[in-house]
Amino acid sequence: MTTPDYSVVLVVGTQRDRAGFALESLLAQEGIERTEVLLVDRAEGFPDLPGSDHPSVTVRRVAPETVFSAARTTAIHLARAPYVGFLEEHCRARPGWITALLRAHQGPWAAVGSEVHHGNGTFSISRLIGIMNYYPWLAPTTSGERDMLPGHNSSFRRDVLLSYGDDLERLLRADVSLFQQLVADGHHLYLEADAKFEHFNETSLSSIVKGYFFWHRGYGVERARVHHWSLARRILYVVATPLIPFYFVAKLLTRLSKVRPDLVAAALVGTPRILVAQLASASGQALGLVFGPGDTEAKFTDYELNEPRKFDPPGA
Repeated sequence: MTTPDYSVVLVVGTQRDRAGFALESLLAQEGIERTEVLLVDRAEGFPDLPGSDHPSVTVRRVAPETVFSAARTTAIHLARAPYVGFLEEHCRARPGWITALLRAHQGPWAAVGSEVHHGNGTFSISRLIGIMNYYPWLAPTTSGERDMLPGHNSSFRRDVLLSYGDDLERLLRADVSLFQQLVADGHHLYLEADAKFEHFNETSLSSIVKGYFFWHRGYGVERARVHHWSLARRILYVVATPLIPFYFVAKLLTRLSKVRPDLVAAALVGTPRILVAQLASASGQALGLVFGPGDTEAKFTDYELNEPRKFDPPGA
C-alpha cells in the first residue's frame, strides 16, 4: 500500500449535516488521491457520512464515551503519513488547504496553522467569538513564524507528536498547552496564510459560555502544569477570578489596536458579551485549579461535537 503524503483527522458526532460538509471540503482538495482522511466517528446508531466510501477515507468508529483527545490520539497512531492535520467537524477547508500545508511543512516547522475565515459571519456573536478566539489568524493575515496557532485545526509533524509518548493524549486536551509545550521544547510554529479554512462559531451567548467553561476548566490545569505555577500563583488566580474578564478585555483591545485596528470597534461594541464569556472562562480555570478537571473533558467533547451551530441564511 502506497504511503500517503498527508493524513487529515476528522472527528465527528451527531451533527451529521455539518460533518458532511467538512468531509466534502476535504474530498474536494487537490491532492486528495495522495491523502488519507481518518474519519473518527463517535456517534452511535448513525449511518456513515456521505463520502465515507471514498478510497481516501478510513472510518474508525469509537465508543460514544470516547473523549476528544483520545479520539485524536487514536487517529495519530493510525496515520501513515509524515504529517497529520486536524479539521473540526464544524469547519470547512477551502481549496488548496492541504497543498499549502504540505508546502509549508517542508520548512523547519513542528506545526503549521492556517488562516481563519468566518463560516457563519452573519451572526454578530459568531463574529465576536471569532475575534476572541482567532484574531491573530483571522483573514487577512500574513505567513510567518508564530508562538501560537489555531487550536484543533492545525497540522503537525507526526514524529514530533509521537515523541511525547504517553503524554500526548494529555497535551491534546488543550491545544494551547500543546503549542506552549512545543515552543518550550525548542520547536518552531508557522502560520501559512495560503492554507485557509472556515470556522462555524457558536451562535448564542449561552452556548459559548457553556463551551468556555468546560474547556477552560481542563485548560487551567494544563496551563498551570506547563508553566510550573506555584501554589501562590494558583491561589492568586482563584482570588482574582472576578477581575480577569476586565484584564482580558483591556489586553484584547490593546493588542487589536496594534495588530488588527479594523477589529477594535467590533470588540468595543461587544464588550458586555465578552465580559460574560470571559467570566465563564476564568471561573472554569479557577475551578480546575482548586478541584481538578473533573468530568469536563467528557462534557466538552459532547459540546464540541454535538452542540448546534447555525449556518448563514441562503444568499447571505
